Amino acid sequence: MDFDTLFAEWKTKHGFNAFIRDGIVDPEHYDSPHILFVLRDMNCQSERDLCADLRNDGSGWKTWNNIGRWIKALLDGTEPYPRSIPKEERIRQISRVAVMNLKKEGGGSRTDGCALEQAVEDQCDLIREEICLCNPDIIICCGLSSAGMKGNAVLLEEKQVLTLVESWESFHSQSFDREWYYYRAVINGKRIPIISFCHPQVTNLQGARGHDKLFEPLYRDMLHIREMFLNTADGGDRRADEI
Repeated sequence: MDFDTLFAEWKTKHGFNAFIRDGIVDPEHYDSPHILFVLRDMNCQSERDLCADLRNDGSGWKTWNNIGRWIKALLDGTEPYPRSIPKEERIRQISRVAVMNLKKEGGGSRTDGCALEQAVEDQCDLIREEICLCNPDIIICCGLSSAGMKGNAVLLEEKQVLTLVESWESFHSQSFDREWYYYRAVINGKRIPIISFCHPQVTNLQGARGHDKLFEPLYRDMLHIREMFLNTADGGDRRADEI
């Protein structure tokens, strides 16, 4: 199955009015290791091709500036922190990865947790197929559990989109007094890490705000994720039969 066939089936099966197409942003620039960012839904009331938007203008800066920074940390592993992300640089960075929303029907400015959870439960097979088509080596789930809403990584596990091959584990943040949690799942025969991380539009984490106290420390944590999962022999690219 390819993306066109998958999305045609998805729209037909669920009768969406505002279907949001996503996936590999630019196949010609999909860098290895393959990174997939999983978000919740999109603030949009009409049908959209998110990948085309990202290739053309980098989409909205509130979400994609930070994702652009995180991509640089994960794929390039370089300092210093890129405080400024001009449009051209944002497009260049985002073109190197895959992105997907768990809920394919466009929504409002705030995610409805019940609708999101129901969408993942009802469409788990289709979500799994899209993840397989993206063929990631690591998945960054952008959205933590809070205020009764389950985090993206939790939903992928609980709704049986992905099957754990190891129990949840954690590693300590490089900047904050907190843990980041992850597990591993097998996708296309590869054992890969699924990281539960904050949403890129986060404005306050443990009282930290702004570039110096929030966004730059999150960048350092992404550099640490690169070291832990993408720069080591056990970085998540082992075959399932090696487990």
